Amino acid sequence: MPSLAYSDGLLALVSLWLLSRASLPLGVRIAAGTLGAAAVLGFLRFSGLYPIPQWHQFVSMLGACAAFPLLAVAVLWPDAAVARQLKFAAIFFIIMAVIGVLAVGLAQKRVVVDALTVISVVAMVISLARGGRWPTAISTALMLAGLLLFAAKAAIVPALLPGDLLHIGMAIGLFGLGVSSLWRDTSHIEAQDPEPHGA
Repeated sequence: MPSLAYSDGLLALVSLWLLSRASLPLGVRIAAGTLGAAAVLGFLRFSGLYPIPQWHQFVSMLGACAAFPLLAVAVLWPDAAVARQLKFAAIFFIIMAVIGVLAVGLAQKRVVVDALTVISVVAMVISLARGGRWPTAISTALMLAGLLLFAAKAAIVPALLPGDLLHIGMAIGLFGLGVSSLWRDTSHIEAQDPEPHGA
């Protein structure tokens, strides 16, 4: 099998692991599920088991224009309704998906979708670094590096294609977010009862 099948398989496993974690906000799990679906379709495509490139490209576009912005909202505002409540997460996802479909399908402006992805990941890196969450910021920065190397079609590792670097970078970034204490910390704060006032 080509290397793209293996790297997409890795990304699918990490994404589906995030999706299965009930402790994560719904927005994060929806984003991970979308990216995981794209990775599964990529694995089927590149392995030759069930090649349906149109579906892979479409779900990948949804990941770029909707999943990454949703993930960014969950990182920047961990307790936001978009991050934690299904209704608001779904509304946000649908709006961003419509923007992506209009940009790519009608206006033929793929650059709009690519910009949404990069801006989302840059915002996550900055927010995590400013919050002192350096391990997660570094893993998310590796996700950004994968995105930029793929956009530049740079093959800096002889055995890997630019698409492999994208998949591996995304897998590292998502894994870093999955093990981060970001949402555990906010959940703990929300769960604390207010201190009773003295009489």
